[in-house]
Amino acid sequence: MNRRNSSRQNYQCVPESAERIILNVGGIKYETYRSTLTAYPSTLLGTMFQERNRALLHPVNGNEYFIDRDGKLFRYILQFYRRNKIVWPEPGSDYVSREELEEEFDYFQIPISYFSNDSNELPTQPVKISPITKIVSKKLDDFISVLQHSIIEVCATLSETNLQRFSAILTLTFAHENLISNGITSVVLKPKNDHLTKMLLKSLLPFGKLGYFLLDQYGEEIGKHLHKNIPEVTWELNHKIYGPTEKFYDIILNINYQFNRDDVLINSSLNFKE
Repeated sequence: MNRRNSSRQNYQCVPESAERIILNVGGIKYETYRSTLTAYPSTLLGTMFQERNRALLHPVNGNEYFIDRDGKLFRYILQFYRRNKIVWPEPGSDYVSREELEEEFDYFQIPISYFSNDSNELPTQPVKISPITKIVSKKLDDFISVLQHSIIEVCATLSETNLQRFSAILTLTFAHENLISNGITSVVLKPKNDHLTKMLLKSLLPFGKLGYFLLDQYGEEIGKHLHKNIPEVTWELNHKIYGPTEKFYDIILNINYQFNRDDVLINSSLNFKE
């Protein structure tokens, strides 16, 4: 008994920097130091191997830990811990794609969003996003979503009578938030459809007072995003100023759809391999 207690005490006294561990990832074993992982405490492995969590771990053979992930991809994860940078595989790698790696980085909570185009190095102190900033970002995303939904509603209505081709112009006008109570002043649709126009106005009202500000800040980015998601739509943003407080933004959305047999087939249930 005394000998076992002495052995345990010696194990606990091993400095973290010299404590080697084995990570069995999907059947492939990697050996590293605990300190290599804990140097990045905000990541999954960095948190997992903190001293405070030691009692929660259940190693095999004293220092081996099983992780149920892709063992081949894990070499890129471990490279990050050892080199403080993400090393992407060369294009054309046999079994590795960037999409697969991004999924692994996400699982191991390695924030690839912090890496710029010029440098792969992770900042010493990762940027912390305020909960308030997240709320504002959510408002922007919701605004973009309602604009995209408005376009889809118009297209769905037009496609009820013509699948071969259709076009429409949707104009949305947002006033400076201090000018009027609800922010959005008008929704104009050509060809005219009063019922659909009322529906669109109702869906836009919750964002009316915010619309002018968001367009003033992110109008160009919103337009590019919508065109990327819906290529049949072009975006025009006009800023009108009639006085110190009489300011408006017009969004002009030109919708032009031309039927493409192959595109429709690919996105339908008929797209199957025999």
